[in-house]
Amino acid sequence: FSDRNATVNCSSCREGEYSSANATICNLCQAGTYSKTAGSASCTACEAGYSTDAARGSTECSACKPGSHASTTGSATCSVCHAGSAAAKSAAVNCTACAAGKYSAANATICTECAAGHFAADEGSPTCAECAKGTFAGATGMTVCTACSTGSYQDKTGATSCTECAKGSYQDKTGGKICTSCPNSRTYTTYTEGSKKASDCQGPLLTYTVSKLAAPKTVTDTANVTVSGTITVTATKGDWYIRNNQHPYTEYYTVKQGHKQAIKGSKLVLMLEPVMANVFCYKESEGYGLYFAGYQNTDAAGNACQDGSSCRNPDSSTTGPHCKVKSGSSVVDSPCGIPTCVWDVACAAGDGTGYRGNASSVAVDGASYACQAWDSDRPHVNFFKPNAFRTATYGVAAHNLCRNPDPRNIQTPWCYTSSIWVRSASCGVARCDETYKYFN
Repeated sequence: FSDRNATVNCSSCREGEYSSANATICNLCQAGTYSKTAGSASCTACEAGYSTDAARGSTECSACKPGSHASTTGSATCSVCHAGSAAAKSAAVNCTACAAGKYSAANATICTECAAGHFAADEGSPTCAECAKGTFAGATGMTVCTACSTGSYQDKTGATSCTECAKGSYQDKTGGKICTSCPNSRTYTTYTEGSKKASDCQGPLLTYTVSKLAAPKTVTDTANVTVSGTITVTATKGDWYIRNNQHPYTEYYTVKQGHKQAIKGSKLVLMLEPVMANVFCYKESEGYGLYFAGYQNTDAAGNACQDGSSCRNPDSSTTGPHCKVKSGSSVVDSPCGIPTCVWDVACAAGDGTGYRGNASSVAVDGASYACQAWDSDRPHVNFFKPNAFRTATYGVAAHNLCRNPDPRNIQTPWCYTSSIWVRSASCGVARCDETYKYFN
């Protein structure tokens, strides 16, 4: 170029500049272009992946930094990768979308796997979503969350696992947010955690009608019913006592499972009471369920007892009631999962004849006396020495634990004492009521 008249020679444009023919000045290369030699007639566009960082008069282009890109030639600036994509190297022409199961923020150099409890179903996700209630993601980088299996639940979002249903509840569907409780929290339970069906709930059920036209009603725990006419009761599950509320321990019926009983009365108040001990739970202190007589016919895992048998413990095994089940090509003993009783062990129910707790002393006038052994006549003559009937019915044996083998005259656990001055006395065992659970 030459900016004067009568010039002998034209001057060359400097690096970063250019001029056309007959120019009087040199021009700066535009942003996105460069000139690295003097005397250029034009500037060269930056390659894709490069830019001049918005500067004019550049002598070279700069590679886009990781996390950014320039997809066309002649880019004045590099563009940052948008959220959901990344560029790991410099001079990137395009950013790569994050794969499903990964995410990124803007300007990212790498995509990050979704944390456990989260997922990204699509490519190019800017964030990962929390797993919904009833689902979980146990590993990182998940594209979907897994529904909780039957027998489990999840009541929180963003979970990494599901929780087995507690005893006394079940879940028969996948993707459960909560478990369904058994019909009655006091009288019903399941024998294992993680129960998968309603039939896993074990507990008493009585159906009754008070007239031929009345709709049947159901009871799952002790209840009082006033009868004027005829009541028909059916023991659907378990055995039941039907007691005259005025004389509950001398006037009563025992209705076995599957049987009916019709009772007539006029303004008669009946107590409908389930038989829990040795039917739905066993007394650990009584030979680990030696007298258990429930109707359960599967082991704790739900395997059918062989030959139509029910859970029993005739050998007083410490595993409690059990039965033989098929395991592969073999038949093995398997525990039934029956819970241990609290009623009539930690407290005394009814007339005390079923008490099998460990109380073994009495308090009389401020003094404490140990109980006399039931198989002894010292220091007092004993009219209730052990025999097969008394042991099975009242629990008297070669021990000095409080029992009640004389329900006609006393309705609480008692014993003969070791004092020659005190023949017998009540043991003061707490009465079972709603503050005590039926079983563990």
